[in-house]
Amino acid sequence: MKKKLSVGQKIRYARTEAGLSQKELANQLQLSDKAVSTYEVGRAQPRIEVLRDIGQATGRPVTYFIDEEGAEEIDFAIKIKKIEKELSEIKKALREKGYRV
Repeated sequence: MKKKLSVGQKIRYARTEAGLSQKELANQLQLSDKAVSTYEVGRAQPRIEVLRDIGQATGRPVTYFIDEEGAEEIDFAIKIKKIEKELSEIKKALREKGYRV
């Protein structure tokens, strides 16, 4: 049985997967980095509007943070999307160097 992640753990995971520091995410949300830290360690729960904004900043649907069902599938889909983007960038770089892709 898989351990259920808390909302704070999901926020931290989504933030790090998006390559954002707490300060960078906080700036995008117009919050302090201490507020983001407070959410991540579970001392406070963000309002749904804040979760929506976190989702937009990290490329996750708001349901990722509040639903237990489907979180794993969402992670998988996001990873596939990330790989596809990286592959596209590699192909572009190869074409610029004159390789046929």
